[in-house]
Amino acid sequence: MKLSVAYNGDLDLIEKLKCYKSVSNIFGAPSKMVTGGGRSSFVLPEITEGDIEKAVKNSHANNIEFNYVMNSACMGNKEYTDEKYKEIIEHLDWIKEIGADWITLANPYIIEVCKNRHPDLKISLSSFVTVESIQRAKYYDEIGVGEITVRENINRDFRLLEEMRKSVDCEIQLIANQACLYQCPYQFYHCNFVSHASQRDNSSSNGQIDFCVLKCNKYRFSDPTEIIKSCWIRPEDIKFYEEIGIDKFKITDRSSPTQWLDNVVKTYQDRKLKGNNLADILNLCIGVNRRKSNNSVIKDTDIMTKELKNMRKLVKAFALLEVNINNKELDGFIEHFKSFRCKEISCDSCGYCEEVSKRAIEFPYPQSVKRGVRYIDDLLNDVIDNREII
Repeated sequence: MKLSVAYNGDLDLIEKLKCYKSVSNIFGAPSKMVTGGGRSSFVLPEITEGDIEKAVKNSHANNIEFNYVMNSACMGNKEYTDEKYKEIIEHLDWIKEIGADWITLANPYIIEVCKNRHPDLKISLSSFVTVESIQRAKYYDEIGVGEITVRENINRDFRLLEEMRKSVDCEIQLIANQACLYQCPYQFYHCNFVSHASQRDNSSSNGQIDFCVLKCNKYRFSDPTEIIKSCWIRPEDIKFYEEIGIDKFKITDRSSPTQWLDNVVKTYQDRKLKGNNLADILNLCIGVNRRKSNNSVIKDTDIMTKELKNMRKLVKAFALLEVNINNKELDGFIEHFKSFRCKEISCDSCGYCEEVSKRAIEFPYPQSVKRGVRYIDDLLNDVIDNREII
C-alpha cells in the first residue's frame, strides 16, 4: 500500500510521516497561487512559496516525494493570454527548480505545456478531471501522466476499477477518506469555485462563503443515508482494492491539523480503525470541536464584512454537526458492491445504503444537528435570496 498525504503547512507533519513506510509522497501548495488549486485559500493555513520550498527539502531528507498541487479546473481562459502564460511558465520552472517530484494538474492545456517544458516532472492527474471511464483514463495514460486520481463516484465500482487498472500503464489512485455526496450535483461548479477562490489575483481568495459546502452538508445531515452513499473507503477494506491491482490511496485534507492527519495515516497503514467511529477519519467538513485548526475561528476585525460574518455563522453551524458512524456495523458492507453496480439502478429502488444507515449512523446530539441544519438554511437563504444589491 502507498499513501499520498495532504500537507497542511506544518513541517512537524513531515517528521511524523517519516515513521510510516506506506507514505510515498505528500501533496501541497501555497494557499494562493497563479493558477489556483483544489482548495479555497480562506480554508487553508497561510502557506507561502518559501514554506513549500522547505517542505520539499524536508520531504526529501525523509525519503518522501513531494507532489505540487496546481490543479485549477478553471482560469477563465486567462492561461491563453501572454501575461498569464508567462506566469505559468515561470511557476513551472520554479516548481522544477525547488525539486518537486510530482505536479498535480487538471487543465489539459497546462498538462501539455508542462510535459513540453519539463518532460521529467511526473504528472498526477487530479480528480477534478472526473475520470470515471476506461476511455478517459486511456486518453490521459496515452499522453503520459504518471498517475490518475479517479473521481470518488466510482470508488465502489469494482468491475470498472479492475478493467481500468488492466487498461492503463500509469498508476490508479483512489481518494480514501473524502466524503463528498455520491454523484454530487455541484461537483463541476465546486471545482471551478475553489479554483478561482485560490488564485492570487482573484478577490474571492480573501474569503467567500462556499455555497456548495453548505448544500452538501444540508443534504448529509438531513438524510444520513447520504453519508453511507458517499464513496469513502474503510481502512479494513483496503485489501479488496489491492486484490484488483490498486494499491495507492490519497489522504485528504490540506486544511486539517497535524494530529488529525497523523491519526488518519496511522489508521490506514494499520488497516484498522482505533475506536468505532468512522467519522473520526473522514473528511466530512464537520465537528469543529474535533478538528479544530487555525482557520476554525474567525477572529474579530475592526470591520467585519458580510462575508466574514457569514463565515463565522458557517463555523458555528458545522460545530453542531456531530455524527457517529458505527464501524463494526460496516463489516461486510463492501461485499455488496463487488457484484452490484450503483450507476445501473436508482438508489430509491435499491435501498441498500438506507438500510445500512439505519443501524450504522447515529447523531449523538440530534437537537444540535437540527439546529445546525437550520443555521445552514439561514446562510443559504442569505446567499440566495437576501444579497444586498448595490
